[in-house]
Amino acid sequence: MASVAHRMGGRPPIVVAGAHRCGTTLLVELLGELGVFFGASVDPNLESYFFLRLNEWVLRRAGGAWDWPLPARSFLANERFAADALAVLAAEIGSHGFVGFTGRLGYLRTLGSRTDRRPWGWKDPRNVFTFGLWQRLFPGARLLYIQRNGVDAAHSLQTRESARWKDGATLHDYPSFRPLRRRLGEGCRLYDRLEGYLFSTRCLTLEESFRLWEEYSAQGVELLASYAGPKLCVRYEDLIADPTAQLEAVTRFCGLDPTPADMARAAAGVRRGRAFAFLRDEHLGRFYREVRHTPWMQRLGYGEIAAGESS
Repeated sequence: MASVAHRMGGRPPIVVAGAHRCGTTLLVELLGELGVFFGASVDPNLESYFFLRLNEWVLRRAGGAWDWPLPARSFLANERFAADALAVLAAEIGSHGFVGFTGRLGYLRTLGSRTDRRPWGWKDPRNVFTFGLWQRLFPGARLLYIQRNGVDAAHSLQTRESARWKDGATLHDYPSFRPLRRRLGEGCRLYDRLEGYLFSTRCLTLEESFRLWEEYSAQGVELLASYAGPKLCVRYEDLIADPTAQLEAVTRFCGLDPTPADMARAAAGVRRGRAFAFLRDEHLGRFYREVRHTPWMQRLGYGEIAAGESS
């Protein structure tokens, strides 16, 4: 494991986590502007394909997937199974396939004494369930967690997954529907053989999207309570309302020292009207009234949201 921990100059990674559609992309976008490297090849959600595929492989090895994550809990609680998964992750990160994260030029700086000391990390909501493995591979990993109210998160997730079904476009995301020549080419690299992102039938409804938010939120709270290393929890609505103050805390946590001009430029790009968006929608408002008393809405402080908070 030592060779794995010495990747990227031995600097512990920043592991960004949180339920799907809770603001992880916004966090990575801002931190990327301020100097954190999150991968040379990323998907539209700014998730490194290299780590995304590894995380999804762990969930599928456990008998689940990103939208059915709970099987990972019992799987990773078994030390024998966890050790097997850990060995696969270590082999992938220790291999030349790590160029999928660094890029070809960046990879050269991770060899021998030519180390890359930039702050680095990756973002993936799946980290909520797989972080126990990553912390063993990278001691001292910085856990950066973001939470958001369940109604907005669920609605955003349902909207995204419904759009993937439009006109059957999602068929091209599924490996079996890719052109044979492309699939054969991808088969030459192990990290490309690990199952990637697939669309969700579960999240086509608001109710199931909300239940998925509850599952990630429960695991996230447990993770934050149990992890003894460096960790920081950010509230999406606070980041939207006062990006400058929140960014100051986040950059300190990440070991960054941006200039005031860089901070101002990053904060200026945050759209402040996205917090508690459900309050401006009659259907979502009714749904909020149905779920506001559920345990995780109450525990995370989202049970008593006033209409004035949306502005």
